[in-house]
Amino acid sequence: MQVLIPPGRNPQISPKPSTALQERNRNIRSIREIGRPEWHTHSGYGKRSMVENAVYRCKTIVGRSMRSRGFAGPRVEVQLASKILTMTFLGMPDSHRVA
Repeated sequence: MQVLIPPGRNPQISPKPSTALQERNRNIRSIREIGRPEWHTHSGYGKRSMVENAVYRCKTIVGRSMRSRGFAGPRVEVQLASKILTMTFLGMPDSHRVA
């Protein structure tokens, strides 16, 4: 399992790391070798960030919990939420990095 939490600014390698810190040390070395933007692409961190943003957007638009009480209600609620998100996806602007 990969730990994809990017280290902060000027991170130091841990001398006696635990399992999670070993992965962090690996990330620090990789960032130093190829640079942070390339590390984001290489490690898949950018995809993770996009998924987290999509989940946040979903929870903002649809809500954080189900409102239905019966057995069939949540199924219909999820279908409606996916239709709403599809419509917002079609209307979302394309973003491009400039600098």
